[in-house]
Amino acid sequence: MSMEQAIEASLSKYPSVTAQRAALAGFRASTQVLKDNRLPNVRLHDQVDIGTANGLSGSYFSLGLIVPTSGGRRDENRMDLASGNVALATADWEFFNFGRYRSEDRLARADVEIGQAGVEREEFMLRQAVIGTYLDLLWLGQILRIEGRNLARVDTVSRIINNLVRNGIRPGLDSSLASVELSRAKLNYYEIDEGFRRAILRLGMLTGTNASQLEIDTTFRAQALLVEPNEVKVTLNHPLLRYQNSFLGRQMAELEVIRKAALPRVSLLTAAWARGTSLDINNNFGPIGSGFGYSRTNFLVGLAATVNLTDFRRSKSRTTVQQWKVREAGSRLDFEHLKLENTLATSDSVLATLRLALLELPTAIRSAESAYQQRLSLYNNGIENILGLTDALQLLTRVEKQAVDIQRRTVETRLQRAYASSNFDDFFSFFRRQ
Repeated sequence: MSMEQAIEASLSKYPSVTAQRAALAGFRASTQVLKDNRLPNVRLHDQVDIGTANGLSGSYFSLGLIVPTSGGRRDENRMDLASGNVALATADWEFFNFGRYRSEDRLARADVEIGQAGVEREEFMLRQAVIGTYLDLLWLGQILRIEGRNLARVDTVSRIINNLVRNGIRPGLDSSLASVELSRAKLNYYEIDEGFRRAILRLGMLTGTNASQLEIDTTFRAQALLVEPNEVKVTLNHPLLRYQNSFLGRQMAELEVIRKAALPRVSLLTAAWARGTSLDINNNFGPIGSGFGYSRTNFLVGLAATVNLTDFRRSKSRTTVQQWKVREAGSRLDFEHLKLENTLATSDSVLATLRLALLELPTAIRSAESAYQQRLSLYNNGIENILGLTDALQLLTRVEKQAVDIQRRTVETRLQRAYASSNFDDFFSFFRRQ
């Protein structure tokens, strides 16, 4: 599995990205809910009733509990039954509100934008996690090979020393020291191997791959690190900046909604109703069945303008709070932009020094290998002691590890440039087969 394949696998399967995409789908669906809420309210109602009809003058608040009764006023309370039939159709439509609908539409679009930016940010951070884990595997694999070579060298030297000790050419102390060095080399190998296996498990979790079947492509073009990097810049298209910018836009859109919420609302009202009753024009009780038809019809059309004066005070207070939220979002955007700019500038300044270190590596490795071979030859000829040979072994291993560490730091610095600019083309080229 190459680095880019690992990233693609994680983006398609990882739960956090899936959750962000579901949230984005929810934001997009909510725009239709907003449009549906603005449709006119059209209600149909019909009821057939039977009961008494005793009226009495007076005013009251019904509170939704008192059943209204329409009937003539009489000297006595009568329990004769009367029937009635009422059919009602009403419609109301808030068709003008001084731009509140437009501001709500902008807020809904801002929610969609921030959802999209959230998906991109989550994908960006997941990409960083996959690259980091992949690089851990790459470096640990190289260190593991170095420790393996060191273990092989120590084992060879240990066999030579033991043979010399058995033949009485070297003292027994050399054998003991060689045994200690061999055990130390094995422990170092086991420690690195443990870290390598843990990194395999992490990458398997990120990519949704069985760790036992996972093997990374170890292609690494180390010489390409010496090539001057392309010039890159921090732009607002960066996923982290896009998210912060979208959040700022969302806060500004909400500020506009708050300002529009207190303005008057103009609605179109219509109603039509029909009614029947078994009471005649003189409020005399007639046959029950006569009340089930319709004998009167009415309609009503009107315009209504509604404004709550107290809403202006409430809107002012909410506007003040929202303005502070807008400033907070703006500050976060500026701070994120500054961090990326500093990351890019720092990376560019460090690369110059690292390039010098890369140029020095071949000389250091050749010298360490030469020193080891010379010390081994001197030891075999009885001129060098075991401590000098052990020092040469350890020096060679340290230089080999240092070479990997310098390459690792250079790659991490290149990764920081890619992170700051969100341009990974140059970085991925180090791990692509030619």
